[in-house]
Amino acid sequence: MPRELSLRGITISRVGLVGVKIQHGDKTYCIDPGSEIEKCYIVLCTHMHVKHCSYEYLSSFKGELLVPSTHAGVEPGGIIQLGDTNILVVPAYSKPELYFEAPPHPKGCCVGYILRFPNNLNIYYMGDTSFIEEILRINEKITILIPPIGGGYVMTPEEALEVVKSLRPAITIPVHYDKVEQYYRFRDIAQPYTQVIKLS
Repeated sequence: MPRELSLRGITISRVGLVGVKIQHGDKTYCIDPGSEIEKCYIVLCTHMHVKHCSYEYLSSFKGELLVPSTHAGVEPGGIIQLGDTNILVVPAYSKPELYFEAPPHPKGCCVGYILRFPNNLNIYYMGDTSFIEEILRINEKITILIPPIGGGYVMTPEEALEVVKSLRPAITIPVHYDKVEQYYRFRDIAQPYTQVIKLS
């Protein structure tokens, strides 16, 4: 298993259960890095949770920090410009009809991010979400998709497959799963539509 993926001037590596680090030039974009915030130029949080982003770890962070509901522009439809990188904020939430009790990620609590890098390279980090109808409205050409596939609070491998079939990313890097069998299930059903890569 590769430790990182390099493509068109960017390098992606995994951070913990859910996060990624994206190196672009001399800047490192960290999405939901948990406690691993060292060397991050910017931290993008989909929501506040210890495995994603934690106030405890971020209290000493000196770089750029994007957190839903507390920073201007970090809400669905928001666009943030950082140098030559353009970041589109998109919805992420749990569909209420899938749960007997209150959904774990109600609408409005979380976001996802589409990072638009030069050379027409777009990375869509979905965050903790169900397969929601807003995904079908995305008209960006997604180069790299980073979906959660672990089921329970997020999509199952089968639901993540529907996202892949809708967006047709060139590469997909699944995250947010506890069992390797979930990765293999997703890989086996999604591979005809995208190149599935497991980063260690």
